[in-house]
Amino acid sequence: MKIFREILSKNSGKNHIVIVWVTIFLLFFMSFLRESFLLAITHASLITGFMMLVSIVETRVFVKKLLVKGHHLAYYLLNIIFVGLVAAFFLQVQYQTLDFMKNLSPGFTPAMKETNIVVLYIIRMMVFMIVAAVSTITYLQRSEKENQKLADELKMESLKMELRYLQSQINPHFLFNALNNIYSLVYIHDEKAPDSVLKLSEMLRYVVVDCQADTIPLEKEMHFIDSYIDFQLMKHEEHRDVTFEKNVMNYNVMLPPMLFQPLVENSFKYSRIESDPDGFIHFSLQQDDKLIRFAVENSIKPISNTMIASSRKSGSGIGLSNVEKRLSLQYGKNYSFTTKSSDNRFIAIIEIKL
Repeated sequence: MKIFREILSKNSGKNHIVIVWVTIFLLFFMSFLRESFLLAITHASLITGFMMLVSIVETRVFVKKLLVKGHHLAYYLLNIIFVGLVAAFFLQVQYQTLDFMKNLSPGFTPAMKETNIVVLYIIRMMVFMIVAAVSTITYLQRSEKENQKLADELKMESLKMELRYLQSQINPHFLFNALNNIYSLVYIHDEKAPDSVLKLSEMLRYVVVDCQADTIPLEKEMHFIDSYIDFQLMKHEEHRDVTFEKNVMNYNVMLPPMLFQPLVENSFKYSRIESDPDGFIHFSLQQDDKLIRFAVENSIKPISNTMIASSRKSGSGIGLSNVEKRLSLQYGKNYSFTTKSSDNRFIAIIEIKL
């Protein structure tokens, strides 16, 4: 059943064209049926066939070779000549067909024979002109849709490539910071150095394996942040004012991997909790049916305040500017990203509409 639906969807354009021509044939067949069945099926076949000929030549020759390439004058002149010739030839074929049918059935006199030939010619020419116009409009509309679809696909592919590039920037940045932390522990001969290597191995598995997907469950992202916090606190044994509050309804909601990580890294970098006894970092994650909200509040030194502001303004590096770019590419207008600093506090909040 699924394969059948796919075949229909791929050939939906062709199916519509077939339906249109069958409908046109039936309309002409019914209009001639009151005179005779043979006349009805013969004339319906003739006029439908000639209309199809006009439509095919119009789209495959005149539109493609002339109109699309900007040769408008040649397009209109050749169209008039072509339609006039087809109408004349078609009328001649109709008369010959009627004469043949009259010979087969003496006394058969169709209403067409009693009509002025000039009137008949003008009517046929108008019909074929309408067919040419409708075929041209349909072809141009279909071409515009196909071009727009191709442009959308190219744009989407470009956005995906940019997202992958932005994400690839985060991974080595995280690794450099983690290795620096391990180096610090090893340098001071801290007994927690082996545990930090094991913790880093777990986080690298997440970065190398899970982060290759476009989206991951919120639960994995939360677990990674927890591991990163533990990893950072290994060298801040006496510091306890680092919290991560969670209020999550659905742990399986999907989001881009490591979306919040730059905020987490910045909080440890600029809070200077290793040297500031009053330093703090507070994380908060809330999720319900309508919204994901991730907030970071951390202490900052006055110099850090200036550094963060200038970093975001310049757009350099891979910190807050990266976060905002990824949010924009992934969610369009369905997000907000705000930052503010006051009283030696820095606050960053991401809200994503589901």
